Amino acid sequence: MKTTVAILLALTMLTFGAWAAGPYVNVVTYTGQGLNADGFGGYDLNQEICGIANGADADGPYLLWVLTASKATNADITGPWGTGQMTKFANGTFKYVSGWYAPTSLPGHVSATYDGNTKNAQLTISHGCRPKGTGWCSPGFWRNATDAAWALTGVARTDPFNNWVPPVWYGATFAVNPSLQTVLNDPPTYSGAPLAGTSGYPLNAFNATGAMLTDKLPGGFSFAALQNDNSDTCPIDHFGHFKN
Repeated sequence: MKTTVAILLALTMLTFGAWAAGPYVNVVTYTGQGLNADGFGGYDLNQEICGIANGADADGPYLLWVLTASKATNADITGPWGTGQMTKFANGTFKYVSGWYAPTSLPGHVSATYDGNTKNAQLTISHGCRPKGTGWCSPGFWRNATDAAWALTGVARTDPFNNWVPPVWYGATFAVNPSLQTVLNDPPTYSGAPLAGTSGYPLNAFNATGAMLTDKLPGGFSFAALQNDNSDTCPIDHFGHFKN
């Protein structure tokens, strides 16, 4: 009798352990929440925080994943790094810190499984930190950057485009002079054919705005960085912190 009870208890513990570790019956696939288009067919982070001292979740490059799933008590996440258990916070919220992966590669390739209610579950990238680089912060980066990051350039987001971007970065002016932020907020209007300024780089108005602002950071603008890897080369985060 004791032997039978011991076996049943062992089987119960094994079964519960396997269930608690996941994977779980409900699945949500990542589709790009927390990213914004960078103007090149790729994506930027909506928010970038670098350095633990600045409130980041890790030193160096990382991504913070957040799952919200009502009434769930367990969850895991699967991506290029494999499968890991997510940490539960209040109200059906789970978090997981992964290494850095190019945002363009992630939609459709990361998923979370969880128990509990299947209604309105969402998997998103809350924020992260790209690898340190030099030479290119995309227009999408500047569109979402804080005033502290803009302050490093000596240029205000409300400054007129014609006063800063032509003739060096873009070979024309606009009859109705938009602000720099207006250009960054409206890529469909300002991402037309490139028109090189005196710099010689073939840039449209949208990209030229990113080039001008980046060039005011230490290291300056690199056209090669724009062409080769526009998502991983910005030397600062959205709050103006220089990356380690």
